[in-house]
Amino acid sequence: MNLIHVVRMWPDSGDPQLGSFVRSHVAALRDAGARQRVVVWSGRTHAPLPLDGVEIIAGPSVAPGPAGWNAKARSVLSLGRPDVLHVHGSGGDTAYLFVRSIMQWGQRTPRAVSEHQYYGDGPLPGGNLWTHRLANLRTAVSPFLAERFASVGRVDVVPNCWDAPLAHQRRQAHGGGRRVLHVGDWIDATKGISPLLEAWQTHSARHPSDHLTLVGDGADRPLLEPVVRATPNCSWLGRMAPGDLETEMGRHDVLVVNSPRETFSMVVGQARERGLHVLSTRCGGPESVYGSLNGISYRHGAYNDVADLAQALHNLPLPSEPIEPAELRAFRPESVSALFAERYRSVGVRI
Repeated sequence: MNLIHVVRMWPDSGDPQLGSFVRSHVAALRDAGARQRVVVWSGRTHAPLPLDGVEIIAGPSVAPGPAGWNAKARSVLSLGRPDVLHVHGSGGDTAYLFVRSIMQWGQRTPRAVSEHQYYGDGPLPGGNLWTHRLANLRTAVSPFLAERFASVGRVDVVPNCWDAPLAHQRRQAHGGGRRVLHVGDWIDATKGISPLLEAWQTHSARHPSDHLTLVGDGADRPLLEPVVRATPNCSWLGRMAPGDLETEMGRHDVLVVNSPRETFSMVVGQARERGLHVLSTRCGGPESVYGSLNGISYRHGAYNDVADLAQALHNLPLPSEPIEPAELRAFRPESVSALFAERYRSVGVRI
């Protein structure tokens, strides 16, 4: 099976976490024997990081918008006809690519879209809709997100995947206060970092032995970094490569998710498999993916309800009250690659 993937996010030296969930999908299919090429439409200046056994191709550096669609399409169509053209994320450029691929390769080349972005409430943008309408195969990373695109046609759920934790990544027992971890891009409107820092100030006054660690970086760093420096018992580690992040999880007791919306939140499952308790807002994706999995607490207050968040932090279990790590076999690479293979077969691809 010969696959061409088109991705908007892919890890690079500037952000080794960027699109790690897409990379995990590609790696899972590689391990199942698929021959793959990946065209990265990130628009970033950093070169995409390599992946053994997969050809990674940097897309063209073009201005945003329709003026760059033709160059983007050529970067894919010039590679020759694949068995499957699979785009990750939808928009006007991917809809245009699908139209051009029909013109060049005909209708018999299956077109797949894997969705991982919510795109807000209300009507879906035209480019997203047309990408899905032109696709023969549609998947989303969570039931929550699949429902968002269900009006277009059948959308199958193929979740994100990760490897089982290594021994040194499991939660490490200790005798101090609670160690709380937050992981996410520093985009305050989508990750709720400012309300978390405000709530932590209240919590830290009550529990001065507890510590909050932030992992991430992003556009709101100028706004957030001074607040982090002024917040007691709080430290910031910047961006981390996925393997380093998973080891860092083992140094903590709790993962906190304070987003207004999450389509999957892979870090929740990784944290539970490493023995951390998870405190999360009711933000869509985690509940639809993990349900009532033991060790996850969903608070009813909104992401910016500081008083509710401070109270939820106060009620967190103590380090002396550990919970058993979860074992989430449905998210192993071999399980996820099998789901993709099944969906490819459904549109006539021989594997």
